[in-house]
Amino acid sequence: MQGPVPVERATTRLVEVNLIAEDKRGNPVAGLTPGDFAIFDGGRLERISAFSVQTSGATTPEALPRNTFTNRIDRIAGGSVTAVLFDALNTRITDQAYARKQILDFLAQVQPQDQVALYALGRGVNVLQDFTNSLESLRTALSNYHPDARSGVEALGPAVDPGAVQLGTWLDEFGLDLVDYYAKDRALRTIRCLVAIASHLERVPGRKNLIWVSGGFPLWIGRNSAVETSRARSDQQTFWPEIERAARALNRSNLAVYPVDARGLLAPDDYSPDRGSAAASAEFNRDSLSHTMEVLAERTGGKAFFNNNDLGRAFRQAEKDSRLTYVLAYSPSHNNWNGEFREIKVRVSRPGVRQSYRTGYFALPDEAADPTSREAVLAAAKWDPIDASRMGLTVRAIPVDKTRLDLELYVDPADIRWKQTGSEWRGELDVWLVQIGAKDREVRTVTRVAALNLSGAAYQQAMNDRRVQLLDRVELAPGALLVRVLARDPASGALGSVSFPLSRVEAEGSK
Repeated sequence: MQGPVPVERATTRLVEVNLIAEDKRGNPVAGLTPGDFAIFDGGRLERISAFSVQTSGATTPEALPRNTFTNRIDRIAGGSVTAVLFDALNTRITDQAYARKQILDFLAQVQPQDQVALYALGRGVNVLQDFTNSLESLRTALSNYHPDARSGVEALGPAVDPGAVQLGTWLDEFGLDLVDYYAKDRALRTIRCLVAIASHLERVPGRKNLIWVSGGFPLWIGRNSAVETSRARSDQQTFWPEIERAARALNRSNLAVYPVDARGLLAPDDYSPDRGSAAASAEFNRDSLSHTMEVLAERTGGKAFFNNNDLGRAFRQAEKDSRLTYVLAYSPSHNNWNGEFREIKVRVSRPGVRQSYRTGYFALPDEAADPTSREAVLAAAKWDPIDASRMGLTVRAIPVDKTRLDLELYVDPADIRWKQTGSEWRGELDVWLVQIGAKDREVRTVTRVAALNLSGAAYQQAMNDRRVQLLDRVELAPGALLVRVLARDPASGALGSVSFPLSRVEAEGSK
């Protein structure tokens, strides 16, 4: 007699759309209900399965117990949030001072109800200040940030204007492998930064804005496909996994990107004066950069700002867009998960309403669970300074003595893809415990696969409590300064990470 057939817990692909509704004067339109909206995916009417209204009003963040750390930004920040990315990697040093001043001017407008985070992109991603409503903390963080001298565009290769960096035709005009190498390096670092921020903000409800202040935006988002490039080249295939990760992260997080050209108002001769005809080069580069910015903004529901000295407009626009947002979610009825871009259209029955929302999403298939990608994703995540939040994870660190920590890991069971076998529910998690020392040196990593077997009653209790507990002990390595905990469901690809410095772990009984 055969045993019971495993039944996989039903998983539904949800597409979420944040929609801004305004009247003719640009004021938010309140009071709309689900019946006022009709949403179309590729021209097909879809049923709205979830609906909510989010505002940027004051919130009360949840205080964490002592020695407890979490990636649940929805509990820490709450409400709509805005992240600002100061992109020193793709911005010439001569433009960085102007960009910094514009960001400081915006931060001076932060209100008590605003939750703002500040990141910087240099050789890697720098968390200058995670979400806070403290104006002083934000201003101090930016004032104290000094990009590595090697981080700017000039240091990454020949004098190439980043606005013209494309992974196709433009590079074909040069026979210099060095130019090609530095362009690819910059593009990869930029893509990984965007993935990290999108993954960090995924669980935040309501409007999520990313104001990306940069002197150049590497062109990697295609009009129709996530892996579309301006010309098919065999060496570009190495980018496809990174591009696909970025497309997935943007799909899931529903992050609205506001690209801001850090160079402000530009004259034609500001573009590539040392390469051929300045006028022709300027027109080419201006078109390519503005195209990149507009595609990124329209795909995500943000707005692009370029060739304008009033960069503060972007910050004011993002803040305005967060005042009132309608969140619509639906399960697509199509079955074409082939990586192509699918267009979304929303109609509002109330007359005189202007709408703004992302124009679509990449219909990517489920992430592969093969051992190669399984380990590669975790290996990349262990170096990410920004915690990923797709898998809800909370960690309590309990000091045993000076060389050991007991860890209580609480994982959100709703983020696990369970299988039912008879009366049992089974899941699996990859757990990595990483210790980092000085100069970002990895001093010890312990990995394991946690098998989860719950009875029917235990499963229901876990779902009600929204947590499954795992226990681990960390033997601290000499020189360890930070512990990073990773948990990933290999069946769904959901990843969560929590990082905490050992200096923040207090001994039991201390005050």
